[in-house]
Amino acid sequence: MSIDVLKEDIKNKEFKNIYLFYGQEEFLKKYYLDSIEKAVLENDLTAMNKLVLEGKIEISKIEEACETMPVFSEKKLVLVKNSGLFKSGKDGAKQDSKEKLVEYLKNVPDYTVLVFYEEEIDKKLKTVNIVKKNGLVVEFSLQKPAELVRWVVKVMKSYNKEISMEDASHLVEVCEPGMTEILNEVNKLVMFVGERTRITVQDIEKVCTKSVKSRIFDLTDAVAEKNLDRALKLLNDMLIVREPVPKILFMITRQLRHVLEMKMLSVDGVSVKDACTKMGITPYIGKKLSSQAQRFSIDKLKEGIKEAFELDLAIKTGRINDRIAVELLINKLANG
Repeated sequence: MSIDVLKEDIKNKEFKNIYLFYGQEEFLKKYYLDSIEKAVLENDLTAMNKLVLEGKIEISKIEEACETMPVFSEKKLVLVKNSGLFKSGKDGAKQDSKEKLVEYLKNVPDYTVLVFYEEEIDKKLKTVNIVKKNGLVVEFSLQKPAELVRWVVKVMKSYNKEISMEDASHLVEVCEPGMTEILNEVNKLVMFVGERTRITVQDIEKVCTKSVKSRIFDLTDAVAEKNLDRALKLLNDMLIVREPVPKILFMITRQLRHVLEMKMLSVDGVSVKDACTKMGITPYIGKKLSSQAQRFSIDKLKEGIKEAFELDLAIKTGRINDRIAVELLINKLANG
């Protein structure tokens, strides 16, 4: 994998001339960019041997930054952020700029480490392919839950704190999926418990800010328990913090599909543990899905998913108010 190649480059301090970083996981992107910077800029001349360019800039500016010789150093770092040079459509850079970049990237000086730092790329573009040919393209996608759970346990140890795998799993599922967001919650927990070593699920419930995904779980729990008042209150809480209604409806629909999948696996005699492996989810989520699946029939879940799609279409065609649509779905699920 490209990230393994990147790790070796940093470890051996043998860098390619060009790197293209992209993906949703900002924490890892920044971590590896910092690692490159520390390895490339080993003396106190960072300010002279690091150049940062941002936004849609002229290719001549990139060329000028790369061609300037490093000062009392073997290498220099040129960082280009959010250039649009690797995106198509209206958000991308102009075509002539992309063509000029393709030509220039064939001849980047040996003393320059050029890093492009982007959110999204179009893998079909020539600019992406020229980096693949002459450097390294690295995707930093959101980490899988199991990887995040192990990371949380490791981070807690660095703070001299302990957390069980199960409670770490709970934390991961409660938080937004980004590592930066999870780390913020870890820091809150560490401050909250003070001198106490062990961090528990009760601490997480008291301190951590729940993600939309976690709130949807709570809402589905309320629906499964036929507790309409609580379900509508949870919906209202999400609307108060300005969560978009289409996103809420999408998340409810996705949750119903996951419950249906767990239900069908259970009917086929698959254990919760094996179902978790098959679905690529943590044991914590598996237990919650299994509990919810016991309260719904397969037909009821299928009806709910169909109703959600129909209401989504009604919203998009202007036949119904979005909030009313979600409330109707919750009512139907809770009263069925």
